[in-house]
Amino acid sequence: MVGLSHVALAVADPARALNFYRDVIGVEGHVRTEEYGFVIETSNGVAFTLFRGQPPADVGEFHLGVALADGRAVRDARRHFRSVGLVEHSWRVEPGLTSVKVADPDGYVVEVFAENEA
Repeated sequence: MVGLSHVALAVADPARALNFYRDVIGVEGHVRTEEYGFVIETSNGVAFTLFRGQPPADVGEFHLGVALADGRAVRDARRHFRSVGLVEHSWRVEPGLTSVKVADPDGYVVEVFAENEA
């Protein structure tokens, strides 16, 4: 199987998006500055690119998923998101999944979740 190499998002302000994904969502990795924006080289080998461009007006069902260790970590993230004023799109706790979805500054939905935990 071929592994996922990169994800690239068109964002209005790459610096604002970088701050959101690093400081609010908690995406970790080496940040590389490029003429078009930034690339976060994550520890699992996926390059997460934030390039200056026009975000889509409607992202539909598209969303990014960020896995956390357990439901407690998701609950902590939810509290953090609320403390910084993010609008919550959904909150789910059910057998096998704890999940919160919020929007980034460009309207992309980000799901922070843990599987196999209620």
